[in-house]
Amino acid sequence: MDKKALLTKLIIDDTLTQQRIPVHEELVIALYEDAEIAQHIDFIIDRIKAKTAEKITTQDKAQPILLLLPPAHNLASDEASLPKESSLKPGQIPTHSSPMPIEKPIIHRPTAKITLSNAKVGSEFNSSINIELDTLDTAQIKSVNFPEDLGITFDAKSCCLVGTPIKSGNFTLTINWSVNSAHYHNDVLLIINPDPRSLWQINEPPADSPYPKAHIDSKLILEEDIRIAGARRRGRSHEHAGTFRDDDFYIHHDNQSQWNILIVADGAGSARYSREGSRIVTKVVSEYLEEQLNIEKNPILAPYLNTIHQWDDESEKRQVGNFFSKLFHNASQLAINHLKNEAIRINEPIKSFSTTLLATVALRIDDELFAAAFWMGDGAIAAYGPAGKVRVLGIPDSGEYAGQTRFLDESAVNDIEFNRRIIIGKWSEISHLILMTDGVSDPKFETDNGLQDPNKWAALIDEISPCLASPETADKTLAEWLNFFSAGNHDDRTLVVAW
Repeated sequence: MDKKALLTKLIIDDTLTQQRIPVHEELVIALYEDAEIAQHIDFIIDRIKAKTAEKITTQDKAQPILLLLPPAHNLASDEASLPKESSLKPGQIPTHSSPMPIEKPIIHRPTAKITLSNAKVGSEFNSSINIELDTLDTAQIKSVNFPEDLGITFDAKSCCLVGTPIKSGNFTLTINWSVNSAHYHNDVLLIINPDPRSLWQINEPPADSPYPKAHIDSKLILEEDIRIAGARRRGRSHEHAGTFRDDDFYIHHDNQSQWNILIVADGAGSARYSREGSRIVTKVVSEYLEEQLNIEKNPILAPYLNTIHQWDDESEKRQVGNFFSKLFHNASQLAINHLKNEAIRINEPIKSFSTTLLATVALRIDDELFAAAFWMGDGAIAAYGPAGKVRVLGIPDSGEYAGQTRFLDESAVNDIEFNRRIIIGKWSEISHLILMTDGVSDPKFETDNGLQDPNKWAALIDEISPCLASPETADKTLAEWLNFFSAGNHDDRTLVVAW
């Protein structure tokens, strides 16, 4: 560094220090490049040379002295602190000299990009802390400061956030990290989402609402070799809205004829009094079927019952099919008539009572099961067994949009394709006969194709088997099982099982 540059630096540094002016790189460069300052520096140098020329003797010219310059940062204090020296004699070397100022390198703080995964209340959380530096160096995470107890801690060994969050919200964490022996910290946002279940409210319907229903209901039939359980439960959507459930079911075993009757119905969510529609339909249809399957009240049943036991003549099987087609047709028409009567009574359109209907009559004959099933609407009916094999007893009425289906009405009963809604059969090794509304079938099978998947049925059987393990409480445990959580599926749920 030449003398002019050194003098310029000393003057600038001293001035900035004395006046306590904040220093930054742009300011220093501007001062160095200022032409007016440079002229003043030249003037000072010229004056020093001129003054020096006047004072220097001939002997001095032969032996020049060393000019000592104090440090630039505090000329007054440094000059006072220097040890006093005696005047140098010709030929002597000074014992002290001022060190040349050392320019400190400017250290720029690295820009850090820190990312965290979102957490959810009640769910185990394990998220690595990813730090990307613009310098491409590798940062070391030292610690994490939490604003409060969140149920999460920092695991220094794995450099991860771990734990089970106990509260939801947006929280600012302070990440302390280092790189190249320099220490830094950044504030980072951690998002903890609430448990979806906690968002659902449980509200009671208005006390004066017509057609009240219990929110949870179940029934159990235990006879010799006969086990049938039914359960229904108000869905979360109805709990949140403070309305009654729309589902209903009916189960019956006739000790004399040994016929079993299993029915489920799901009132249309958009229909004002569909909850009463499902109740009326299950009651009317079950009473009619009970009467018609009593051979004393309906002697015409005798030859068909004989065919069911033999089950070896195709022509006679078709006659049995025709018998049950007429049976379900009459039951459906009778149910619609009752819906009409109730609609007239309260001056409401019959559509206010819209409901689906899934009904099955079954008879155990030794190790075989005969069943005749009627399917109107969504939901499912199936005979399961042996393990891994399923017979779906009908075709669901799925609409173009989610939740769209067909309901029991005059047009459905008068449809020329009505008989396609009835399926009959006799099979061996049937372990479970199952009916359900779409509140169960949608989360467990998802699509119509899913209903044909034996693996999904096997998974369902595995789920409900613990409920059926103690037959005396099977209906109650099924009602509890129906409370399972499935994102996006919050409808009423009804399930009937004969096993």
